[in-house]
Amino acid sequence: MTDSDPFECRLTFLSLLEKLNASQQSIHKVATYAVRHRQLSEDLYSCLLEELEQASINARLNIIYVLDAIFAASQKVHYSGYNDLTRRDLPRILAAVVPDDPKGLVNIANTRKILNNWRRREYFNSTEIDKAEKPLLEKESRTRPLKRPRDDDASGFTKDDILRRMEEDRERHKRFREEIWIRPVDEKPEAEFEQLWDRVDALNPDDDYELMMKQNMLRLPHYPWSTLFLDRNNNSTTQADAENALRTSQDMAIETPGDETDDMSIDPEDDSNYQLDAITDNSGNNLKSPNDNEMTGTSGSSADNAKLTATT
Repeated sequence: MTDSDPFECRLTFLSLLEKLNASQQSIHKVATYAVRHRQLSEDLYSCLLEELEQASINARLNIIYVLDAIFAASQKVHYSGYNDLTRRDLPRILAAVVPDDPKGLVNIANTRKILNNWRRREYFNSTEIDKAEKPLLEKESRTRPLKRPRDDDASGFTKDDILRRMEEDRERHKRFREEIWIRPVDEKPEAEFEQLWDRVDALNPDDDYELMMKQNMLRLPHYPWSTLFLDRNNNSTTQADAENALRTSQDMAIETPGDETDDMSIDPEDDSNYQLDAITDNSGNNLKSPNDNEMTGTSGSSADNAKLTATT
């Protein structure tokens, strides 16, 4: 930090703002100057507001990107003076960047992107961001499809304005993608995990498992994800049904009165219990069981017994 003449610093800073464009080098140059002379933060901040209210629509968006770069540079040196100054004028700044006219509507998307970045990096409280963002959401909801403006239409943009805006949006998008992964230097190691964890909703088995299965099917379509999903959903139901069926069968066996055949007990030492039933072939004819042949060989019919007695 160097001691400089406040009037000279003010003129130099205004000169930098007049030459400001959407390139990262230009924005970084202005932000570095503001942080280097942060002892004059109130004077430099007033220059930002003055230039913001009299600049063009595209230049106003560049100035809010300058504020974003100033906040990032200030955080590295543990300085919050610019944040405190901006906090009280946040609605005023957003109203200047997104005026209530057709031209101002084109800045809504980029302004909301900046606000989300400020919320993510905790430059301001979420309540303050939500309160300042509410008018933007109302303006966006009132937006209706408009006819494409002609080049000479005073309410639209000229061809040169459109080409310049396209080039500047390309630069802003490039810068935003480069800085989206940058984390504050002094944050806790688990800060990023906690931030992501707070954004994730609680697991809903009724919907989330099906969604995960569909995503897995897109990645590995030949794997039987649907079968696994159905098995998982039916596992608890099938197990409960099986237990209920077993319990029901046991109750029926106890409660249902059986006949004499059902009440007969089998004695392993009684050979008569092992006599086989009649065997039928495919045509339904009765065949002799092996026990019948064995019994015929030992006991035989009554006529054979009579012949045997007469011979003896």
